[in-house]
Amino acid sequence: MNYRVSPFNALNQIKRELNRFFDDRPPGQYTEGANWSPQVDISETEQSFVVTADMPGVKPENMEISLHQGVLTIRGERNTDNEVTESNFTRRERIRGTFYRQFNLPETADEETVSAKSNNGVLEITIPKAQKAKPISITVEGED
Repeated sequence: MNYRVSPFNALNQIKRELNRFFDDRPPGQYTEGANWSPQVDISETEQSFVVTADMPGVKPENMEISLHQGVLTIRGERNTDNEVTESNFTRRERIRGTFYRQFNLPETADEETVSAKSNNGVLEITIPKAQKAKPISITVEGED
């Protein structure tokens, strides 16, 4: 296997942090005490934007999705069925608790017709693009 390290990884991380710092939301709005953040893919088609998030073990009733003034917010909680009080784990990597993600959407997003579905631990949010204004033809009436 060949792994390449991009020299831009550190710069991209700095850019993301600066974008968060200079965003117009108050500090702390990004994490709000979240224990973890779901991994997300965002794609664009001619008709819509699609946000796909890995949410294993999160029931749809434990997810909250909102879109307000161009900001898509995904938050919720992943609980484990069995609360283990013993500390004899060899390894514990599965995170439980609250999650939170926010994304700024372009102005072309149509906030009125957003849909979301969850299937096998994968959340898919579809945000249609607003229809472009089409030119209209206006007939000029004359006096006869």
